[in-house]
Amino acid sequence: MKLDKFTRPKEADKGSLPSVQDDQQSLASATEPSLTDIMAAIQGIQVTLEGKMDAISTEVTLLRADFGKMKERIKDNQGAVSTLQSENKELKSQMRELMKTTDKIVDKLDEYEGRMRRNNVRITGVPEKMEGPTVDLFVEDLVSKGLKVKGLSNYFSVERAHRVPGGRPRPGAPPRTIIARIFNFRDRDAILQEARKQPPVKIDNASISFFPDFTLRVQKQRRDFLAVKKRMRDQGLKYSMLFPARLRVITNNKTLFFDAPEEAWDWMERRESQRTGRGDSPKKKRQPSPEKSASDPEKRDSEGGHSSPGRPPEVQEIALEQRLDWFDNVG
Repeated sequence: MKLDKFTRPKEADKGSLPSVQDDQQSLASATEPSLTDIMAAIQGIQVTLEGKMDAISTEVTLLRADFGKMKERIKDNQGAVSTLQSENKELKSQMRELMKTTDKIVDKLDEYEGRMRRNNVRITGVPEKMEGPTVDLFVEDLVSKGLKVKGLSNYFSVERAHRVPGGRPRPGAPPRTIIARIFNFRDRDAILQEARKQPPVKIDNASISFFPDFTLRVQKQRRDFLAVKKRMRDQGLKYSMLFPARLRVITNNKTLFFDAPEEAWDWMERRESQRTGRGDSPKKKRQPSPEKSASDPEKRDSEGGHSSPGRPPEVQEIALEQRLDWFDNVG
């Protein structure tokens, strides 16, 4: 058996076959870029960067333009703000003047309304339907025969009289107030002076009283003094209310005047601390005057209307305080 094919190849035959090292060199030479490829890649990158730089430059140019416009707008706004500030100062000054003018007008209107009411008399406690169809004639008889006012003029008459607006009160509720306009203001003063001297007129178990007719503003100002007047009355002090709402107190042969209830409270507290001989004596709690509310059906309306039978005690105290205020001894 021949073994030629199993013999080793000769050296010449050995060189004809590719070696592994040759394969690696050829693969490396195939994957390494050439200089031309590198330059082409660099040129591509440069073109891309130049495009992006151009876009950035364009954006920066637009931003600069917008920023310039914003600066102009800011300048315009600053000018507008300065103008508004100066105008606001002028408007504030004008508003203050208008508020002063409004206050003067309100004061004049209130004074005018008060003058319109100077001849009026408010009559409380007259049972419903007692006046009949002619309220003015009823008031004339009530003044001349019930109150028995002396010194009325020969021209005494009631121009007109009516109950305050509103529905009739429920059973058991106080009757509505009657407002009567007296023809002569001297007769009106005589009526109030006589009513102040006498107790309320009694007719059919009804207690009828006479009061001056103040405006709502004056009523509110006077009502604020109710609590401090109650304290003064408990201590036996003599006081009176001056028009429109000024409290006069007579003590130790001195006359004091208070334009606000807070002033009267401060004086009362100082007086009580001096009487006790301790400057640091505890102050009594101030009790604010109960307010009337026209919207609350449980309270008497501001025009002297009716109230419900179940009204709270502090509201009942208002009517008592008003009566005591009018009939108090002023000294």
